[in-house]
Amino acid sequence: MLTTVVTFIVLVIAIMVLVIVLANLWPTFTNALTNYSTNETTFGPTVKTLTPLLIGVGVLLVILATVFGLAVFREGGLFG
Repeated sequence: MLTTVVTFIVLVIAIMVLVIVLANLWPTFTNALTNYSTNETTFGPTVKTLTPLLIGVGVLLVILATVFGLAVFREGGLFG
């Protein structure tokens, strides 16, 4: 039981740190994307639209892989 609580606390702290880091870097990143989209008229708008979506999906996949990976590799598997 204690292992589950500690794992949950570590996961919550890791997610909070990730959100804080992304929130601090996001304005610089979006400014760079805006500059790129104004200079590169062919691929710029597409990159400007897709990059934040891909970052969000990547963060979600990392969180899900961590949560389910911990449960899968324990004895008994995910539902055991």
